[in-house]
Amino acid sequence: MQDYLDILKFRHATKIFDENKKVSDDDVNYILEAGRLSPSSMGFEPWDFLVVENKELRKKIQEKSYNQQQVTTSSHLILILSKLSELKSDGDYVKQVVGMRPDKNEEEKAKRVEFYRNFLKNSFKDEEELLYTWAHAQAMFAVTNMMNAAAFKGIDSCPMEGFDRLAVGEILGLDPRKHRIAIMLPVGYRLNEQPVKYRRDIKSLVSWIK
Repeated sequence: MQDYLDILKFRHATKIFDENKKVSDDDVNYILEAGRLSPSSMGFEPWDFLVVENKELRKKIQEKSYNQQQVTTSSHLILILSKLSELKSDGDYVKQVVGMRPDKNEEEKAKRVEFYRNFLKNSFKDEEELLYTWAHAQAMFAVTNMMNAAAFKGIDSCPMEGFDRLAVGEILGLDPRKHRIAIMLPVGYRLNEQPVKYRRDIKSLVSWIK
């Protein structure tokens, strides 16, 4: 596919995948790289990615995801995890993010760290629910790029928020103080034909101010 709109037309929420078809490691890494390169507020990248192939684990996850078939029929299950404790103003993560900037000297880095920590403290009060709401919104940039990168490769996906976050986190052994699952993305190859895509007409949803 060469035209970007063709990618969007190809992509749909695939509910059942062909269990006999496996996405290659190279293509999974391509999808993950698209997530890594995604934009985020202040460049914080407030996410981590977890890829689950293990069938037994995915069966347990499916039970906490309203038994949706895409969890177990997909080739890989990618989870976008929202950071929590690392985003608190007194954490080391801010220093790590700023430390990646070779174009800044130590004084400039120190000022930027102070600015970022004040932003986090003033905006979210170091409260987990506020931090999660913000980090979850950022995760949507990453998952959108992952879905479209997959579609570019002819790979299907299905963004999922219909699951028990706490229960799935426990299954995966996640520390709830450090991470909360933002969204799950099964990827693989469709078993059935793509359904018709219905969207509002462009004229009904766009207004112009000139």
